[in-house]
Amino acid sequence: MSGVLARDGTLHLGGLSAGHAAQEYTPDAAARQAEAVFDALEERLAQAGARLTDLCKITMQIADRAYRQAVYGVMGRRLMGVRPVSTGLIVKALHDPRALFQLDAFAEPGGPHERIRPYRSTAMPYGRDRQPFLAEFCMAVRTPRRVFLRGQTGGTLDGVFLGANDPGLQARLAMDNVETLLGDAGCTLADAVFATVYVTDRAHIAQVMRQVAPRLAPHPVTHTLYVVKGLAAPELLMEVDVHAVRATPG
Repeated sequence: MSGVLARDGTLHLGGLSAGHAAQEYTPDAAARQAEAVFDALEERLAQAGARLTDLCKITMQIADRAYRQAVYGVMGRRLMGVRPVSTGLIVKALHDPRALFQLDAFAEPGGPHERIRPYRSTAMPYGRDRQPFLAEFCMAVRTPRRVFLRGQTGGTLDGVFLGANDPGLQARLAMDNVETLLGDAGCTLADAVFATVYVTDRAHIAQVMRQVAPRLAPHPVTHTLYVVKGLAAPELLMEVDVHAVRATPG
């Protein structure tokens, strides 16, 4: 497992996994690994002088969609009441071949911070369907310095999925959501400092970036793109993560 990077008051915990905790390839093993990962998360936060209520952003990386419900069930219980923003990825493999689940997290001491547009997974569809596990999230977290957004996909902010089989339309809707959420937090795309784009097929890159790149171009930000095995639902073809720094901290 990796350590904690502290920079400008923000903690980054990267690559938390626990392949040693259960070495079978089953949903039960994935759940046991997730318990160990969240134990490690709490321990690392405490060592850095932080708490779970300081948690802002989590990125969940799961090695097979068959493990998703088991892992998210653990996450929902362990983070109940915290309401982080999240991005969920299905990936081909992790750095530890025994690992079924890996977690990246951002936290900022001094929480719980402002949680914008909170929701429960059972009430908000991901793609076409609601989730079978119970977890609490929000759409944006505003700290004194930063704004973290939930990964945005091809759906409205009230849960209506659009853009089936159309990665370009999904990307346009995602960027509309990004601008709306930044506005909710008192920011604009001019305050964005980093963007990560995920696509589920290399063939989607051109259509997605035709929508994303012009929106970022007036205020260029560092960005990267990954091709992943899947997202929260099979019909989601792309997702975009954006972090922003508030022009006037406070």
